[in-house]
Amino acid sequence: MSIGLGMNKKNAVIFVLLISSVLWFYPAFAQDTSTNLGLENTPLRDKINAFDHLLNIGVVAPLTALSLTGATFLTRSSKIDSEDSAYTQLMHGAKKNLIRAFVLFLACTIAVFVFDFIELLLTTSIIVVGIIDLLVSYSLLFSGFAYLTIAAKKMYLTQAK
Repeated sequence: MSIGLGMNKKNAVIFVLLISSVLWFYPAFAQDTSTNLGLENTPLRDKINAFDHLLNIGVVAPLTALSLTGATFLTRSSKIDSEDSAYTQLMHGAKKNLIRAFVLFLACTIAVFVFDFIELLLTTSIIVVGIIDLLVSYSLLFSGFAYLTIAAKKMYLTQAK
């Protein structure tokens, strides 16, 4: 029975790697605003699109995965009860901040998807939606960075002793 399960895991890993390699060479973008024939290109719209294309799923999804991996690692590695209460408090705070960063990066990923979908549906007032998209996405992203920075500082302080 374990031989069959091993083959299924091996096939699943090969399948995921195959899909990932195909997407690496042929990336899919949710929006291409240059094909909207009813909208004229203005300098403001071009700048909004340039900033909107900087923050995409290829940026946010790895950050989500990394912060979840860090929180999981800290949760599993710090199960040993330490006699030093300062160490325990720092590790607990680092875990909390990594989990907060994960939630914010996940919210940012969802926001990027939702706003790209809204931009595809709308043909008018796309500039207003683009500005709201930038404000929401980048505020979530930088808030996640702030929590990652706090978590890194707390983890560094545990090693400094």
